[in-house]
Amino acid sequence: MNRNKITTSIIRLLLSIILLFSANSGLALTDTLQLRILRKSQDLIDTSNREGLEMHNKINELKENKNVTDSMFVEFLNQNIITHFRELSQLPNAIEILSATTEVLEKKNCEKKILLTLYLPLGAAFEEVGLWSIAMDYYHKALAIAQEGNLKANIARIYNNIAVAYHKIEPTTAIEYLNKSLEINKMVGDKKELYLNYNNLAAIYMKQKEYDNALDNALMAIHMINKEKNADMYYLMQCNIGSLYAQKKDYNLAISYLEDAHKHFEQRNNYAELITVHILLAEAYEKSGNTAMANQTINHIDNELINKINNAELESNVRTTLAKLFKEKQLHQKAYKNLEIASLLKDSLQRANDELKIKNLEKIYINEQKIRESATTINELELKKLRSDRQITIVVIALLILSITLIFFIIRSRMKDKLIKTNAMLSEQEKILRDKELELQHIKEQELKQAIDQKNRELSSYALSYTKDNEFLANLSEELKNLLLEINPRDKEHREHIRSIITQLKQHCSTDNWQEFRYYFEQVHPSFYERLDEISPGMTQRQKRLCAMLYIGLSTKEISSITFREVRSIESARNRLRKKLEIPEEENIQEFLTRKLG
Repeated sequence: MNRNKITTSIIRLLLSIILLFSANSGLALTDTLQLRILRKSQDLIDTSNREGLEMHNKINELKENKNVTDSMFVEFLNQNIITHFRELSQLPNAIEILSATTEVLEKKNCEKKILLTLYLPLGAAFEEVGLWSIAMDYYHKALAIAQEGNLKANIARIYNNIAVAYHKIEPTTAIEYLNKSLEINKMVGDKKELYLNYNNLAAIYMKQKEYDNALDNALMAIHMINKEKNADMYYLMQCNIGSLYAQKKDYNLAISYLEDAHKHFEQRNNYAELITVHILLAEAYEKSGNTAMANQTINHIDNELINKINNAELESNVRTTLAKLFKEKQLHQKAYKNLEIASLLKDSLQRANDELKIKNLEKIYINEQKIRESATTINELELKKLRSDRQITIVVIALLILSITLIFFIIRSRMKDKLIKTNAMLSEQEKILRDKELELQHIKEQELKQAIDQKNRELSSYALSYTKDNEFLANLSEELKNLLLEINPRDKEHREHIRSIITQLKQHCSTDNWQEFRYYFEQVHPSFYERLDEISPGMTQRQKRLCAMLYIGLSTKEISSITFREVRSIESARNRLRKKLEIPEEENIQEFLTRKLG
């Protein structure tokens, strides 16, 4: 009893020390990984607006949760913080948070699937700010992880992203990657990803002026869209398809698609898309010879729609197109006015874009410097923590060794006797179990045999009953034939009536009732015919029926009566069956079938 108490006390002490050590390590990990990045995110979020304040509160809620795994943390980061920065076009902030998280998790050697969910948005962010080579590095890192884990959906998505990055500089390479992505998504059946593949292929082919290929892919893309759930996307694709038909000079079909899109965007008051549709319609009307509609559409754009655009880049493109259309109509003053405004807008946009790119690059560079400095600080902290952990580890190991040694000596003296008793008990239990299993197996076999015998008796009874019916009908037919001979030949009406009855009796006797017999037979022997086909392919239905009747033990005479055939014919059929199945002469056919099919 004393030994048990000592052992229990030592184990409790050991577990307490290990749990304390694990708790300290976990707390340090949470503080250095999650809280540091969440605090940095809050510093970057502007709380002067409602969206920023809501995001700030969401982060506070997560900070209060002490059981957040790396996977949960990264999912929250992507779905909330990074999405918030992207919606506000604050890509440098998104890159800063993603880069910091990625660096920490890489050092921690976390699950590769988690790193994959960081590499993809990080690559996309670098691509959007123009750092193409860095974006490709992250895409290829993500691709390596996806291929290693055979994550087909992720592989397809990465191929699509790489293709988008390539499409401006190497269209051929972009098409190769998109076809790879398309092949995988067809197997996966992801309509959303298939839409992106087809739409991107259509855009590349259109840029290369391969309008047939572009149209084929655009039509495939629109079939991937749920019209009710994504109406705007559906009609945007209609707009693109209309534009492609116009390029192929099929203006009537182009106008049909564009007018459908026009009705939708007009109902939604979506002026940005509506003005694009109007431009395409104006060009299609003009080229189809409908000058009046073309002029009406152009004037509607110039007088009304263009004043409702809040997008400077779109307005610049629209005015450039209007200038071209007015010039073709010899309206030089209007053409010059729109071209002048478009030029001013383009200059303004170019300056703004250049300034934004410079700011973004500067901020990314500053962030990278901060990350390097932060990494140095983290390394120093990790070194200090490592020294502290090492000391704790040494103490824990010493305690473990001491505890294990004590427990070993205490338990060793008791283990031998206990082991012998346990082995004896196990042997006895195994013997009892084996005996029980054999007994149960024997009982089941007997029950199964009895059930099959009972069913076979029922089948035989059914067959014999059918035999008696056939014999009765055959006798009745003979009696009627004799009666026919006794009737006056001049009594044609009665003679014909009796002949009709004899014919009906013959038809009834010769009608095979095997469907019903086979149904009951397969209830008892469900795999009989399948196994029969395996041992002797190509058997006729008559041979299969003969096998079934022999299998349940019917005699030649009984089979003759059932099948309404002569005994000699049945014996010939048995001989042919014996040759086909290659049954030795000394073996009974029923025994052979039972051995092979039972």
